[in-house]
Amino acid sequence: MKDSVRHRRTRRVVLPVAVLILLGAAKKPDVPAPGNFWKPLPPPKTGEWLDVFPEKGQTFAEYKRSNPIRPHQLRNRIYVLPMLTKPPADRDILQKLRGVLGAFFGLDVRILSPKPLPKQAYRPVGRQFEVLKLVPALRDALPEDAVFLLAVTDRDLYLKKHGFTFGWAHFRLRVGIMSTARLGDRSDPRSLRRTLTLGLHESGHLLTLPHCVFYGCLMNGVRSVGETDRRPAVLCPVCLAKLCWATGADPRRRYREVERAYRAAGDSGAADQARAAADATRLGAKG
Repeated sequence: MKDSVRHRRTRRVVLPVAVLILLGAAKKPDVPAPGNFWKPLPPPKTGEWLDVFPEKGQTFAEYKRSNPIRPHQLRNRIYVLPMLTKPPADRDILQKLRGVLGAFFGLDVRILSPKPLPKQAYRPVGRQFEVLKLVPALRDALPEDAVFLLAVTDRDLYLKKHGFTFGWAHFRLRVGIMSTARLGDRSDPRSLRRTLTLGLHESGHLLTLPHCVFYGCLMNGVRSVGETDRRPAVLCPVCLAKLCWATGADPRRRYREVERAYRAAGDSGAADQARAAADATRLGAKG
């Protein structure tokens, strides 16, 4: 009897990661998703973000209690810092990103004078730049009136335990960086969407929005270009509630401005998503 009890106590039950996420994530979205536009996030496939990095997510109520970064009278601008080693294929891409960031966050966006990548951050193995060694330069470039600063580079980025990363943002330091190195060139029509949504995603982190695990959402974590292409160009209702609470934005007005900004940037598909999300939200409000 003692042996059998000991055996039961030491037996390990191995469950798939997707099941562990579902069992461990007792949290449920605390903002309703009206209509059929937003789909619950399915269990991850092998190698996808949530398979490798299981996350429990954060509700709207938890976000409000987290003392997130928010704009205020003395810090009310977003700054974009080019750290490019060659002119981008789309020479207007920074202006397009500026327009979409301004509409998305409802804030004034300024593009700073370009700065070189610090040589001490270069990692010969892989010909990458180490993100954490870039932080001092990013902090030095942060203007006093900045809500946050987002750097843009065309070089590949290295982050320990990830190997490479599309981007990185610190929840409290108010600085982040995104890389276009793996997003495709101008000949790939998807590269524009990838660049704009990556910039918005990292900027969301800079307002302390974590990855979303509730619905298909701009704040979903990704590990590949394939996951990036499946990620929506708009926020889910939970993350939108966080953003509107943090910035004081009106959801309906914001949707109209985001749609216009995406169209002005040349991404009609993302603009259509913004319109569909707005329509679903209005229908939910009427119901």
